[in-house]
Formats: sequence, structure tokens, C-alpha cells
Amino acid sequence: MKLSIIVCVFNEIKTIKKILLKIDKVNLPFSYLKEVIIVDNNSTDGTKEYLKELKLPKNYKIFFQNKNYGKGNSVIKGIKAATGDLTIFQDADLEYDPQNYIKLINYLKKNQLDAVFGSRIKNTEDFFYYRINRLAVIYLTKLINYLFKGSFTDAATNHKLIKTNILRKLKIKTKGFESDFEITLKLLKYKFKCDEIAIKYFPRKHEAGKKIKFQDGIKSLMIIIYFYLKFLTKKLTKY
Repeated sequence: MKLSIIVCVFNEIKTIKKILLKIDKVNLPFSYLKEVIIVDNNSTDGTKEYLKELKLPKNYKIFFQNKNYGKGNSVIKGIKAATGDLTIFQDADLEYDPQNYIKLINYLKKNQLDAVFGSRIKNTEDFFYYRINRLAVIYLTKLINYLFKGSFTDAATNHKLIKTNILRKLKIKTKGFESDFEITLKLLKYKFKCDEIAIKYFPRKHEAGKKIKFQDGIKSLMIIIYFYLKFLTKKLTKY
């Protein structure tokens, strides 16, 4: 069995080495092997050059985009390249600890799930530096739950562990940060077996390289409404 880890990268020269080391150090349960898929979104801070000089083992795949197409586009690229039984997303900063993989895999296997999310909201500590970020995550998640009959607390979490064959059935279309919400609402719409557990999260500030902005929240809201109307008109009733 194999876990595909999709690492989306854009201008992370300060953290890329550390996150790859952290991924390497994770001892996965159930004898899972690791497949690491790095997608660089045309970094301009030296990250791309650093990655090109790395001598990567055979279980690594790396793709270099010729322009910044958006995080969602990198996710789509990674899904196409994934050969694992399970897939998880990993930002190239240090906000999400790869050690979370162990807890997520154990929970998915124990409960025979199709997907399990690592929720930042379920944790008793408030790790959000920016109140507007927290509110956006909470209320956009509530909107998805209301429209698609879900019970998530954190639709925007990066640590989503999903069976690869199911992830492909979702046919993700969005190219930016809003892809997190598209994945969530489609899992609910198609009634896949999903749940979430609390994870540790270590947020960074904008001056440290955090990239998500207010307009990304607006785009996410529009995507939720768009897909709801599509499903309502029965144009997207099947994956």
C-alpha cells in the first residue's frame, strides 16, 4: 500500500528543505510506502532552483509549472500523477506537521472511511493569527454543511486524506485556494463516507509568507454557490 503526498510549492525557499525532511521522517502505519509529488508553481525566490539541484530518490516526482497557475492547479497536477492508494495534500510551509499523517491514516482505516480531514477548528486551541481567516473558514464550512448536508468544522484544511480513486472521481476544476471547498462539497454531494479529527496547526503571518487573501474567501463563496446551483439544475448529478 502507498500514500501519495502532494506538496504544493510557491516561493518557500525558507521552509522547503525542512518540510521535505519532516515528510521523510514520518513512519507510516500499516506498512504504507510514501510517494512524494512536488509541484512548484513557478517560484521566483530560489525555491525552483533549489528543487532542480536536489538529488531525489525514486519515490519522488517533481513538476515545474511555467507560470503561477494557482494552488488548485497544482493539486490537479498532483492528483493526475498520484499512484498511491491514499492521497494527502501538504503545503510546503511548516503550518501542517506531516506527523498528522499517522493519526489520519489510523482513523480512516479504523472507521473504513473514504476521506478524513484534519480539522484546525476541533482543536481546543485557537491557532489562527487572523480573526477574519477563522471566521471565513467557519462560516464557509457552515454554508457547505447547510447546502450539502454535512457536519465538517474545517472545509479549508490542507490535511485532507482521501482514497485516490475517489479523489479522481471528484474531477476537481478550480485552480486557486477555493479547490479545498470544491473537494469538500463534492465529497458530501456524492455521499462518500467522511469524517474529521483534530490536528495540530502552526499558523504563520503574512510577513512570514502566508499567501491566502481576502479575495480568496470571496472566490470560495462564489464557488460554493456555483456548484450548488449546478447540482440544483441537475447538471452535475454524477461524478
